[in-house]
Amino acid sequence: MERNVVNPPDLFVGKAFSQTVRVTAAQQWVFVSGQIDCDAAGRVRNPGDLAAQVRGTLDNLGIALAAQGATMADLVKVNVYIVDLDPGQTAMIRDIRAEYFDAEQPPAVTLVGIDRLSMDGLLVEIEAVAAR
Repeated sequence: MERNVVNPPDLFVGKAFSQTVRVTAAQQWVFVSGQIDCDAAGRVRNPGDLAAQVRGTLDNLGIALAAQGATMADLVKVNVYIVDLDPGQTAMIRDIRAEYFDAEQPPAVTLVGIDRLSMDGLLVEIEAVAAR
């Protein structure tokens, strides 16, 4: 499989995301449902703590990917949903994401502010697509 990341010179190049990702000859696609910061019993681990929830959610994303034989390096598209997103939080979210994503070829990422998630105390949900 070949993965080609292109950040056009006329578009902003940021940390921990790519503007475009092209995948050629992928043998496997892995679609991961929205992950949240909860334990195996479904309890929210860090209610109200955005930074801890971003990390916990990314940890759960890693577990979900591993169950299909994939890793964070295989990610090609990620959608991040944040409850009551304050633009001032963007840098912190991006910095945490950078700890998990491939620095040379990060996935395409969308960050969206929303009103609420499915469980009280949740502040973040992350869904993803990986290619191998």
